[in-house]
Amino acid sequence: MRALTRALASVAAAVGIAATGSLATAGTAMAATSPAPRSAGAASPSSASAATTWQAMDKVCKTYTALDGVTSRGQICAEVQKRVTDTGSVTGYRGRVVLAPANGYEMKPTTYHWNTGEGLSAVCAGGCAPQSGAWTSAWSPVHTAGSGPYKVQGEFGDGSLWDLHASWSAWQTADQTCLTYTAGKVCVRYEVRGYRDTLQERSRLSYTPVKGGYIIPISIGVGSKINGNTTGITRTLCQPCTKRTTSYSATVSRDTPNPGGTNEYYATARFEHPNGKTSTLKAAITG
Repeated sequence: MRALTRALASVAAAVGIAATGSLATAGTAMAATSPAPRSAGAASPSSASAATTWQAMDKVCKTYTALDGVTSRGQICAEVQKRVTDTGSVTGYRGRVVLAPANGYEMKPTTYHWNTGEGLSAVCAGGCAPQSGAWTSAWSPVHTAGSGPYKVQGEFGDGSLWDLHASWSAWQTADQTCLTYTAGKVCVRYEVRGYRDTLQERSRLSYTPVKGGYIIPISIGVGSKINGNTTGITRTLCQPCTKRTTSYSATVSRDTPNPGGTNEYYATARFEHPNGKTSTLKAAITG
């Protein structure tokens, strides 16, 4: 568990967003798709600095119920935007909370934070008032230390608490193994990130050939051994078997199992050499 905690600390320092986008999730979570208007403070295209626009990154909404598990208290949404230059670079993030209380219920946001090592910040300077009708907070100050999951929390009128996550951090390499063969360099990486309120892990196989060389990727896998129990998933790449004569990369990912006890978290990759021999590389963290 200590090893995974150290690996996830690198997620907290992540900069930017995952290049491959988000994974599908179930429930009431929704991916925002429409871009926001240009920020009033954005530079003009003729400015010496790159022009920027605020674009939708992620939006997650959840309907909360009363203690009977049926009666709706209303809906709360956490929303994140990213600031993008005209060259496509992401230079900042901002978040806000949107409340839609059901009739007779109150909601009050209190604090938020970005899971990038920063502490709690107040949603409203001096504290938010309880809200009994539709209400949207101001956007948070621009956050530039990487996206990370945006977590906002608060309380209902009866004092019970709520919290909601949106956004995700970049994939970070927790461990990697690279070997150079006559056909080129092959690496397997064990990578981690925070996606909304879920920790995720993945295996990445990458190949850099030398002139005339090739490999045949067979499979990649990501898994863990927790208290003696092994779980994992494998992606077959040999469908059909293809010679890779140019730079190549493939991934497989999953939600990270809950840590506990003595663990190993690992990524593996299997491939075939031009002489027909097969090799398996493994990257892992233990502790």
